[in-house]
Amino acid sequence: MTAFDYIENHHWHVFDEKHNPHQDSGNSALAYQDSFLRYVPFLNQNQSSKNNAILHFYPLQKEAILLGSKDTRLKDVFSANQFLVDSGYDVLLRPHGGLAVVNEPGILNVGLVSDNQRYPLSIDLAYEQMVQLVQQSLSQWNIKVESYEIPDSYCPGRYDLVIDGLKIGGIAQRRFKTGITTAAYISVNGDQDARAELIRDYYLIGQGDETYPKVNPNVMTTLEKVIGEAITVSDYQRYLLEVFKRFSTVEVGDFNQTDLEGFYQQSFPKVFQRTLSVQP
Repeated sequence: MTAFDYIENHHWHVFDEKHNPHQDSGNSALAYQDSFLRYVPFLNQNQSSKNNAILHFYPLQKEAILLGSKDTRLKDVFSANQFLVDSGYDVLLRPHGGLAVVNEPGILNVGLVSDNQRYPLSIDLAYEQMVQLVQQSLSQWNIKVESYEIPDSYCPGRYDLVIDGLKIGGIAQRRFKTGITTAAYISVNGDQDARAELIRDYYLIGQGDETYPKVNPNVMTTLEKVIGEAITVSDYQRYLLEVFKRFSTVEVGDFNQTDLEGFYQQSFPKVFQRTLSVQP
């Protein structure tokens, strides 16, 4: 199965955070991520003629660090999280992925949400869809995107997104009953060295043991550096969307749709409480 099979076999509702009425809140984007897992199976139960899925673009409007569950177990997590706040970042706790990632204006988060009962995907196959999507989105530069772990990057994992030996992003996954979300962050532009140094210092202050990465800024980079020309988050978001338009049908998602709003109102308090738990 290729990424194109996955895209072709779904009708895509595209949700872009710039249309989110609550876009100033990083918690809101995470709450919608939770909501989409429930909303997609709901759509498919009521529209059985097609497989509905969601493409979610959520670059955050304010600098933030999305912590993973393992970060909450740092020996001195209070001091580490205070360091992030003092450095000007919001501190949020995400539901998927195991370790901290940086969110700034030069970084794009993208999520694919589908109904695993209607279109089953194994864990590895779901990751592969995202790798292939990123590969296709960069085809005009004839760039090869690989996926393997860069151990001394921040948030290392088996499906790190790698170009020429350097990490440009990472992938995480979450499953809920019938719904599945595969999410990636892509470092499009900006100072990736400074981001890596921030997370390196975070783990030093938090007294992370040998199971936490010893972050080396030299193993990470941005798309802009790889392709050798200026590229914005909006540019790259458009390249991704063009892949979906080429292989399937898309429509603009409505954040105010009544049923979705119902799921959101259930999810937001839980996400907010999750984030409160990591505040210094």
